[in-house]
Amino acid sequence: MIRKAQAADIPEVQAVARVAWEHTYKKIMKPATRSHFLDEFYNYNALYKALNIQPGGIWVAEQQGRVVGFIQVVPMLDRSGLELSRLYVLPHYQRQGIGQLLLNHVAAEYPSSSWWALVERDDNSAVEFYRKNDFEQRRDLILNIFGEDLNFLEFFRK
Repeated sequence: MIRKAQAADIPEVQAVARVAWEHTYKKIMKPATRSHFLDEFYNYNALYKALNIQPGGIWVAEQQGRVVGFIQVVPMLDRSGLELSRLYVLPHYQRQGIGQLLLNHVAAEYPSSSWWALVERDDNSAVEFYRKNDFEQRRDLILNIFGEDLNFLEFFRK
């Protein structure tokens, strides 16, 4: 089941993020970078603010009453569309269509929007996912995240 996240979901969203980040970025990003990023952007206050961003917010995927994945949508600063800023599913639940359900759900919520996503270049599963969903690669970027230079791909879908 996909539903809009509530404040009570924040601890489970944080737990999914920590497990998914370890699984996804273990060989891509230094442990200190992962830890700093999670502490800064997945703390309770940051996620609480994200719940009410308009247009956008956070949606969760539940199975048997447990949050197993989530997606966050935020408006692009230049108002050119919406960004899929977070899309994570617990490793054990990956490749079961949950990410697809989350993406389809938010796309249906905002059917006339253009979509953007920024993906770590070496996250092959994410790169494949966005390409499969008709996102076009726009550019390569190097971003310094807490002192570490990381390679990203910017994707776009009309």
